[in-house]
Amino acid sequence: MKIIMEEEPLIFEEKGFPSIRVFNNHFEIKAIDYWEYRVFEYSEIKEIIHYNPNDKWWNKLYILTSLTAQIFSENAPWILKLIKNNGGDWTYKTSHKPNSDFRKILNLLKTKIIN
Repeated sequence: MKIIMEEEPLIFEEKGFPSIRVFNNHFEIKAIDYWEYRVFEYSEIKEIIHYNPNDKWWNKLYILTSLTAQIFSENAPWILKLIKNNGGDWTYKTSHKPNSDFRKILNLLKTKIIN
């Protein structure tokens, strides 16, 4: 008889961020506004990017010329983007507030993708 023990995942759950579960061979992400996790194999991911979508020159120009945009741009969500080797991508909204645990999880995922 062979007993297979499931590994214990590293879990990140914080309000305003997607939930992430990290396993040895894959990771899973659940969007803030969705009920199901999406599974990603490390080998199928080319790049992980976390960025402020308002940090583009055309957005900066709009923000400078619009009072409403100036008010709401500071609280606008950031984007977590997973780019797959086949050219596809998945995007997830994240909080604009810095979170060191989220940054650590992203760094861990990036090291697993490179290897």
